[in-house]
Amino acid sequence: MIKLQEIVFPLDCEISTHDFYDYDPEHSFNEEDSLNYLKEDLLECSFPDDHLVIDLGWYGDIISNKGEFKIQIIQDANWEVPVNVIYSKSIKEIKTLLNKILQYYTSSSTEEDV
Repeated sequence: MIKLQEIVFPLDCEISTHDFYDYDPEHSFNEEDSLNYLKEDLLECSFPDDHLVIDLGWYGDIISNKGEFKIQIIQDANWEVPVNVIYSKSIKEIKTLLNKILQYYTSSSTEEDV
């Protein structure tokens, strides 16, 4: 059963979009599931006090299963020049990195969002 990823969102983080599911195209490719669960807007959250946005998407060709996850860290709405961009084909690795990034930028304690 495919379900939403469990991400640890800090209390000072505002969630705009959370459509990041545990579907793993690297190990369980299925064209229908890829069409349903992979897109450029998987997760977006922000730290308003720091004018910082964390954006996660999947970029590539769904039919051929050639693509990767991408995390962008955006400061002051400058999407043209991200602070950092991180790529990975591994859903496990991108989830781990996303959680580490969220913890790095937080200034308060956390709560788990399922």
